[in-house]
Amino acid sequence: MKLTILKANELSQPLKATVQKTGKLGFTAFTAAQLKLDVDTYVNFYHDEDDAMSPVMVFGMQASAESFRVHKSGQYFFLSTTALFDRLGYDYKSDNIICDLKRIPEADEIVGGDAYRLVVRPRKAKKIALQ
Repeated sequence: MKLTILKANELSQPLKATVQKTGKLGFTAFTAAQLKLDVDTYVNFYHDEDDAMSPVMVFGMQASAESFRVHKSGQYFFLSTTALFDRLGYDYKSDNIICDLKRIPEADEIVGGDAYRLVVRPRKAKKIALQ
């Protein structure tokens, strides 16, 4: 029998990011801490032909012409991704888009780092006030 401990600190919260109405991708404080984000972090996005609306992201310390630099405002970390989400066809202007970052270790070798898929959460129907 092979047993592996399931660590509560790794299961307590999902990694989340929000595509804001400005097109910026903002990270929750928990996500920023778990990914050890700072202003020297860069993010590369990869298009997946099998899932075009859920790009794959890899975080690293190496700047390149293809990477997005992490910015910080106060305690808040974000990426300037407006053009990226325009190209992907995200409708972020009408409402923020909440996303989960799902770890996909099978893509690590392809992207050269820890790979995460940006998965849009389904929107909940807004309640209509009865008159």
